[in-house]
Formats: sequence, structure tokens, C-alpha cells
Amino acid sequence: MKSAKKILALILAGVMALALLTGCGKATSLNRTMAEGIAEYYKSSYVRAGNTNNISLSYQVPELSRDIAPLFDENWITEDDGYDVLNETAKATLTNILSPYISDASAVVFQAADVTDLKTPFAEAANLISSQIALRVFASGLNATSITSIRVAVVHKNVNGRTYALTVIIAEK
Repeated sequence: MKSAKKILALILAGVMALALLTGCGKATSLNRTMAEGIAEYYKSSYVRAGNTNNISLSYQVPELSRDIAPLFDENWITEDDGYDVLNETAKATLTNILSPYISDASAVVFQAADVTDLKTPFAEAANLISSQIALRVFASGLNATSITSIRVAVVHKNVNGRTYALTVIIAEK
């Protein structure tokens, strides 16, 4: 009887140890977490608009980290009617970099937001989605019900002691 209790205790200890280890694994980065949240936000907004397509999601836009983030700085931002917006030079640079994605069947959006004092990915993503520091290029025939894929990437960049979240969102039919 005593040995049965010892064996049962060892088995339970092993099960508990395994349960603790199941939480271990590859941690998701803040950038990926935000990209996933933004993609789900856009996907659900398309579904609410009547989109019945099986929308595929991707979290890779290599131009964001390779080409855009190294160039981004506070000189890209200007003020217009009390809002921070992208200046025309930055818009031209972004249009050139993102031109492979700009077509009659896509919407391409770049957004940036100062997230220095924000403490959660949710707050950062909400600030980023509503930011006016943006370039938005929409195909004339594109609508929410025709979207079949969404690509989203997010990267953080420190500039002069401030942290900016940058995102590129590409919706395609």
C-alpha cells in the first residue's frame, strides 16, 4: 500500500512537471503579436462588411524591415491641421519601395505611430491602426468583399529617444 502511494505520488509529480513544461516553447515577438492582432482586426472588418472568402493571412513584408525602417526618422513626419502626417517626400519614397505590391487588385497601407509611453501590444496596435502618419493606396475596383489575402508586418524603431511602431498592411483580391 505504501509503495502504491509512492508510485502514485511520483506519477503525479511527473504529470505536474510535464504540465509546467507545456508552457515552454517559442515565444512570439512583440512585432509578430501586433501583426497578428492587426491582421485579425482587418480580417474581421472585411467579414463584417460581407466578405465570405477564406482570407489567408501572412506576416511577412520584407521591405518593411529591410528598406523602410532604416530610412524612417522624424523628418518623415510633418503637422497638418493639428495632426502628424507623412510628408510628400516620405510618401514618394514609400510608394517607390512598396510599388511591387501596388496594383489594380490591392490596397497598400503604411502606418507609423509613436508608442513610446504605451505599455501593452493592444494599446500599441490600437494607436497604430488609428494613426494619421500614413500612406494609403487603394485600387479603384477593390472592395472589402473581394479581399482574399492580407499581409501584415510590424517593426519597432527607436528615433531620438522615441519608439515608433511601423506597419505595412497589404490586402489583395
